[in-house]
Parts: sequence; C-alpha cells; structure tokens
Amino acid sequence: MEDLGESLAGNLEGKEVICLKGELGSGKTTLVKGLARGLGIKEGYQVRSPTFTIVNEYPTLRGKLIHIDLYRVPDFDWTEFVGEGILVIEWCEKEENCDIFVEIDIKNGERVVKIRSP
Repeated sequence: MEDLGESLAGNLEGKEVICLKGELGSGKTTLVKGLARGLGIKEGYQVRSPTFTIVNEYPTLRGKLIHIDLYRVPDFDWTEFVGEGILVIEWCEKEENCDIFVEIDIKNGERVVKIRSP
C-alpha cells in the first residue's frame, strides 16, 4: 500500500481531493504514508492515523498534505480544506467532491484496490 501511495503521489498536481474507502485495517493510513513519502514529507514528521484528532497536516516538498479521518465524525465538514494542499479523506463513502476515489477491499486475504476519477 505504501508503494501504491508513493506511485500515486507522482501523478498529483497539488490540490487534489483523494477519498479513501475501506474497512478497518485495509491499509488506508498505510497508503497515506506512501503518499507522504512520494510527496517528500519533511524530516521530523510521521504520518499517523487521525482517528482521534480528525485532521493531521504534514508539510511536504510539494506543499501541504492534509489527512482527515471521518470514522468517528462522518458529518465533519472538510470542504474548508479544499485547495489548501492535497487532501486525503479516510472513511469517505461518497465519491462526490473527490478527484480520486480509492476503494480497498479484502477478499480471501488479499487486498483488492480500485482507483477511479469520478
């Protein structure tokens, strides 16, 4: 998942909204770690799940990476962050307002990842 995130980072312009859908433990935060690595996260920062903080921001060589987790607050208004950098939203069930939608399923012990631009 980290390699996928790093690869995805190479195709980003800097203001995208990336929505992640997947069960607990499917690799959403791990994908964000790869994105951060691919964007050149600055030294001293480490991607952590924002389950309890809701929003984590990381400076990268290509601008800000904003990581939001809607698991505990599905009605959180994240639109105020749009345009401030690359915005990644975990537990996003709807594809609307997403530039990239990543759905991660676990089937027979294997990850199945679908990436689409709605």
